[in-house]
Amino acid sequence: MPSSARTADHTAEAFRRTLRAHGLKATPARIAVLTALARAPRPMSAQAVMDALPRNADQATVYRTFRTLKEKGVIRQIDLRHNHAHYEIAGAEEHHHLVCLQCGRVEDVDRCWIEDMQPAVLRRAKHFARITQHALEFYGICRSCAARERPSPRSTAKGSDIPLPSY
Repeated sequence: MPSSARTADHTAEAFRRTLRAHGLKATPARIAVLTALARAPRPMSAQAVMDALPRNADQATVYRTFRTLKEKGVIRQIDLRHNHAHYEIAGAEEHHHLVCLQCGRVEDVDRCWIEDMQPAVLRRAKHFARITQHALEFYGICRSCAARERPSPRSTAKGSDIPLPSY
């Protein structure tokens, strides 16, 4: 869970205040979606949120809720390259993610170096006056998957650590 989500107040009353502060009504559907996202240890797909809601939750309402909350900056949409969007509560602290391309594990990166780069990006930009937001995800192989990737003795050249291609 993002550090901002760990330290934030995630009660129904806190969500009501947040929604009102963003000019939104505190509907049961919005509070339910925010509660599901707050309880998750990592960004959730729309289907995972639907699964976490009561069975009578209307799918169209949930998707409209995602769109509205995203437009107002209450939640953010993240591309973890899982062929569908993921969502998390937009916290006060910017953070990014490490994503394992093999097992899908997601880990938060709490320090954002991109903000340090923004002045240089704008100096080089021809048509932009300001940056209002950014997204950055890192993709790779987690330690668990890397440990399972150890080459078999037949797949390496004799006396070499260089894996041979398998055809």
